[in-house]
Amino acid sequence: MSSFNFKGEIPASKSILNRLLIIQSYSDNLKVVGDSDADDVVKMRMGLKQILRGEPADCGAAGTTLRFLSLRASRISGTHHLSGSLRLFERPQTETARLLTQLDCEAEIRLQRMTIRGQGWQKPEGELIVDRSSSSQFASAVLLNAWHLPFDLRLRFEGAQVSESYLSMTISLCERAGMKIDREGANVLIVRAGSQVTATELIAEPDASSAFAIAAVAVAKHGTIEIFNWPDESLQPDAVFPILLAQMGCDVETSGGVLKITRPAGQPLRAIEFNIKDCPDLFPVLSVLCANAVGKSRLFGAPHLALKESDRIATITDLVKSLGRRARALPDGIEIDGKPDAVFPQLFKFSTDHDHRLAMAGAVAQAAGAKIEILEPRVVNKSYPGFWRAIEESSKP
Repeated sequence: MSSFNFKGEIPASKSILNRLLIIQSYSDNLKVVGDSDADDVVKMRMGLKQILRGEPADCGAAGTTLRFLSLRASRISGTHHLSGSLRLFERPQTETARLLTQLDCEAEIRLQRMTIRGQGWQKPEGELIVDRSSSSQFASAVLLNAWHLPFDLRLRFEGAQVSESYLSMTISLCERAGMKIDREGANVLIVRAGSQVTATELIAEPDASSAFAIAAVAVAKHGTIEIFNWPDESLQPDAVFPILLAQMGCDVETSGGVLKITRPAGQPLRAIEFNIKDCPDLFPVLSVLCANAVGKSRLFGAPHLALKESDRIATITDLVKSLGRRARALPDGIEIDGKPDAVFPQLFKFSTDHDHRLAMAGAVAQAAGAKIEILEPRVVNKSYPGFWRAIEESSKP
């Protein structure tokens, strides 16, 4: 296999950046440190400008952008229009309408457009009920926009809790920015009236999901990756990936803000069992690594994977089978019989289904030796436009 040596920085986390951009829109003094040219971040920046000017906003394929911006728009009196891709509006969005009804606003969803009407948030009668069974982003959207309220806002969470760690990220960022949040048990949060953005600078750390994709390519090629400015403690749930790679047999060390991961020559990957509930974005790439590991792997705990940019459980199961490995789709994940030395089938085409994580999974399969033609590779622009360039430059002798 060709050598692979990545050494450098990864763009800022789009999950953190998009949350900080919403918070920043409520302050004249907050500086956000870190940047990304990911489509999701570009859409958020532009969408915020459009909403604040009273113009229609295009959210593209970005779920966070639509969900966060719709609640941001509802804080402004008047009528606002948000649009997006067909797949975006096929994903769960009706919780936005239910939330806004409780806040005396209205959200009308038709085809690929959402219309928000209202005079700003009014105090709910009792608690604001938030269903978290399909996504934690609805709860995050409320919190990120709960600044300068003339009343205490009580949120009660209902339904199965998915991606809880992303909600924890939102709470941490809001509190760092100055929001006063009290907790009553596991399912009630209270945002205190008059919470203001008091922070003057907040930092967006490197994107862990993108870092994992590059690291997985390095692992597949028996190479090395060194990522600069890696935090000692991360807000991102996907930052668990170095632990997973260590369990699979890689050498992992962090020193002086540098994360270094190496797969020693001749070292086979070990199969793992892992509950991916809190970090479902790792699923596509991790599944391909498991396909090339020794033994049976099981990734479980995330039925909401079927509601992402694509049905990731079904598509990744098909991909692993196309790689000549046995795989069984689970309601909440996948089981894979890995074979590190199996011969890959002949060239086949792999549709990314407009899903950036699938394209990255395909890249890892290519790095492992699979003869695979990735269709629509530029979908990685959604989260990491420099992904293919980073692979090319790191693969040079």
